[in-house]
Amino acid sequence: MLFAIYDWSLVYFLAQSNQSSSADAGGAFGGLLGLIFGLAAYVFTSYCFYKIYEKLGEQNAWFAWVPILQYWIMYKAGDQSPYWIIGLFIPFVNFVAIIFLLIAFVNIVKKLGKNPWLILLMLIPIVNFVILYQFALS
Repeated sequence: MLFAIYDWSLVYFLAQSNQSSSADAGGAFGGLLGLIFGLAAYVFTSYCFYKIYEKLGEQNAWFAWVPILQYWIMYKAGDQSPYWIIGLFIPFVNFVAIIFLLIAFVNIVKKLGKNPWLILLMLIPIVNFVILYQFALS
């Protein structure tokens, strides 16, 4: 009975979706700004991890640019089994896989000769980019 009071015709939907306002323009601008920031963050972090893997002498450092393969190379460079990447897709096992990924990252930071406690600073927004830059290029 609830559906009887609504007009579900195609004309109704087209009329509703064709209305534009300044709020819609602001939402589109915010979405575009979020997309640009997200892409810039992806490029920056991938570049930093690429430089880190080059420093460690990994032969497939370019894996840092591919979304799933970047975890493979991180497990491998951090002296963990890279097959934990499969565990990232299994419910409840992914918590264990994330712990091993964190252990791998700590091992990578130790190999770079940095203090592993700096990883805690990566929990702070914007500071995480500075710390990652320091790991990669210093």
